[in-house]
Amino acid sequence: MDFEDLVNTSRKRTMLMWTVVFMIAFPSYFAVMPSLIDDKMVGDSSGINGEWSITFEETTEVLSETINLADEESYDSFFDITSEMNIGYVELSISCMDNDDPGPGFSDSVDGTSDLSGVAGDFEDLTEQGTCAGGGGSGFTMRWDVTENYTGDNITQGDVTEQEIREQWNDMGFGRGTWSATITADISAPPAPIVGEIVDSDEDYEIEWTMVSYILVIEPVTVIQI
Repeated sequence: MDFEDLVNTSRKRTMLMWTVVFMIAFPSYFAVMPSLIDDKMVGDSSGINGEWSITFEETTEVLSETINLADEESYDSFFDITSEMNIGYVELSISCMDNDDPGPGFSDSVDGTSDLSGVAGDFEDLTEQGTCAGGGGSGFTMRWDVTENYTGDNITQGDVTEQEIREQWNDMGFGRGTWSATITADISAPPAPIVGEIVDSDEDYEIEWTMVSYILVIEPVTVIQI
């Protein structure tokens, strides 16, 4: 069969024409269509406006140390953070229990001042003071939210996109670096019955740094609008 046999009738010429058109148009269609299809139509939910269930899968990193300080003696404590996950918050807790004071009015105490000059981000330095009460529950706690308004509680947010949620719950790369604080002892003790002897001359302090980081888990509840 030669070319003349393919075009010797009107019907054959029409079929040949549409065959050529299809052979040209078919590859072009599939080359162009991906750029014309919106991400929302191919299963990418990041741009869908809807209601979402948000869970924070937390990881906790703790640095603990115990020190003994005499009156007005100070100690510098350091906590280095290099987390690759989003950071929820960083907390410093100082605890002590004065179980050797001679009576009311002679409880030891502790002062603390942070130094965050080595930390990425704009965090406020804090100064706290706490009493080492014999009944426990003493000392003080400092906390800094690295992710703004972070609580770690599971929540639901509506009328937002997944991308907007990820932008909201993000530490912006802040919080990395060296967190430090200076702890100073205040020992309160009267002279002992023997002149010159001191009943209480020092105190043990427990220092605990805590960093809570998290992975954000977002699941759709009800899609409102596409």
